Amino acid sequence: MPLLTNDPKATDQAYINLQKDIFWLEPPDLARKHVEELYEEVSSILDSKFVVQCKYDFHSCYAEMYCASVLKSRCGYELTHPSDKGPDFFIPELNTWVEVTSLTDGETGNPNSIPKATPRQVTRYPEEPVILRMSGAIETKAKKMEMDIKKGIILSDQPILLCISGGGLDERMPMYPEGGYPQIVKAVLPVGDLTLWFNRETRELISREYKYRDSVNKISKEGNLKIGTEIFLNDNHKHISAVVYSWANAGNPIDREQWGSDFYIVHNPKATNPLPSGFAKCGVEYSVLVKPDSFTMMPTVHHEQS
Repeated sequence: MPLLTNDPKATDQAYINLQKDIFWLEPPDLARKHVEELYEEVSSILDSKFVVQCKYDFHSCYAEMYCASVLKSRCGYELTHPSDKGPDFFIPELNTWVEVTSLTDGETGNPNSIPKATPRQVTRYPEEPVILRMSGAIETKAKKMEMDIKKGIILSDQPILLCISGGGLDERMPMYPEGGYPQIVKAVLPVGDLTLWFNRETRELISREYKYRDSVNKISKEGNLKIGTEIFLNDNHKHISAVVYSWANAGNPIDREQWGSDFYIVHNPKATNPLPSGFAKCGVEYSVLVKPDSFTMMPTVHHEQS
């Protein structure tokens, strides 16, 4: 039975739009076929209410299907779904729980929401609002995972992988300079803007360094609040082993052979139960070395280039 049906009770616009052909795709029903392919791949391990939820919260459901399909088809892991009460998936080979969450732009008019892009106008990439959406999602899910640990759903020796989807954002593609760091890294580590140092006489590049940024601004009625970006440098989140950011979107499907090429993986150096480097075998991977008074970003691993 197909996932996408012409149900008049459906309220999610993305779900409704996928009922139609998209003229700029080749073939025009490519997006619909892509969604059905994902559903067929992982339908046996989805929540019992998934089909209904899809009709009013499509981006969240798409994120679950896509992340599960990448881990299963591209990474080669078996996935299970022990219960609707706990995290979304379990990977027996890694003894790891997987929780998926989907970002939104935020409410219109909220100064901390991600602003809509204006056609034919050059605008600055809204890095701080994007980071705020990411850090807020991480904090929310970290608290939920903590409760699942207390309930005994997650055992004390089991890693937790948090998958964050930005597929529903207006600004879903990370923006950063070559050799730099995407916003998901800047949400969990105090990595700020890139500074380049040049020799004034020879004009040669001498060095490049990143500023230490331990917070981003959040506008409130009381004034600007400082939201910390040291999530992976404190012990409050050590039960989160790693985060993955994905920009995959149902309306612009990624070819099956390249599923996971959009993954940005960041390991938590303080994790109680760390995941092994290269566990996902796709996308871009970031690891951190922490010392008592400093931290060092290890060489970035580009799995799609190897």
